[in-house]
Formats: sequence, C-alpha cells, structure tokens
Amino acid sequence: MREEIEELYQAEQKQNEIDHHLPTAGAMTNHILANLRMMSTKLNQLEWYIKGNNYFADQQFLSSMRQTVDNYFNQLGHQLVNAGEKPSSITEEFSEYKMLTENARNKYLTDQEMLAMLVDDIQTSKMFISRAIILAQNESKFPLQNFLIELDGSFNQFSAAIQARLGKEPLEGLEEDDDEEDDD
Repeated sequence: MREEIEELYQAEQKQNEIDHHLPTAGAMTNHILANLRMMSTKLNQLEWYIKGNNYFADQQFLSSMRQTVDNYFNQLGHQLVNAGEKPSSITEEFSEYKMLTENARNKYLTDQEMLAMLVDDIQTSKMFISRAIILAQNESKFPLQNFLIELDGSFNQFSAAIQARLGKEPLEGLEEDDDEEDDD
C-alpha cells in the first residue's frame, strides 16, 4: 500500500512539473489557490494591525474580504478536483506556487500603505486569474472557467472598494499608459 501511494505521488509530481512548463489551466489555477491562501494570511495580519481614522470600517472590510477569500479558496480546490486536477493541499506546495509575499514588518505600515499593498496583491492575483481563464477555455474546462470569471469579478470589486478608500478611481494607477509608446 505504501509503495502504491509513493508511486501515485511521484506520478503526480512528474505531471506537475510538465504542467507548470506548458502551462495548463490546472497548473495556473494552483498558483491562484496558493495566492488565495497567502492573501488570507495577509488579510489576517492587516485586520489585526490596521489603525487610522477608518479603523472600524477597515477592520470590518478586511474581515469580510478574508472570509470571502477563504470561501473562494475552498471552492476553487473543489473546482480543481472536479476538473480532474490535483490541487495543492499543503503549506509546502502553497509556498512553492504563491506569487504574493508576506512580511512581518507589514504590521508597522500605515493604513494607507497596507491598503495599497492589498491592491497590488489583488492585481498580481488577477494576472494569474486572467491567464487561467484563457487556459481553462482552451482546455474546455468551462465550469472552472466560469468560476474563475466570478473570482475575477469579485477581485475587481475588492480593488475598486480599496481604491475608493484610498481616494482613487477604480483603475487609477493600475492601467498601463498607452501614451508612453512612441508612434514613430
């Protein structure tokens, strides 16, 4: 039995290596899963340490966002299983596949800095979500694609809400400036 488990695990690891170099919808979505796990941890940190004039509203928003992120994390894992994929399920895998970073020093940031960092994390996550949507479509994994589209929409709402809290328009500072390209 133990040998069979080891063989299955080694086959999974070999397939993961192949999938991450292609990439596939499953591999890209594992990055999203890992980012959601990291974002949840960061949201806990921000919720515990945020200060400022909007303390109660910010703390409530961060708590609600964390609960939503945790819910998406769990649902996305099920989506991957239902699509025949092997979602990451341990801290080591999340650490390997995450693209968001954490730092114990973040607790000393101002409320504005914390929220701006969160917008950056959302934008990083959205980059992977956008790629995974296209891959899921190409692989005819339409339920996964639809779920990722819903997740993308929720992240758009979170980003817009935080941007408003920071006194910015929803996409201010997030879009690349087309005027920077030379039209020679």
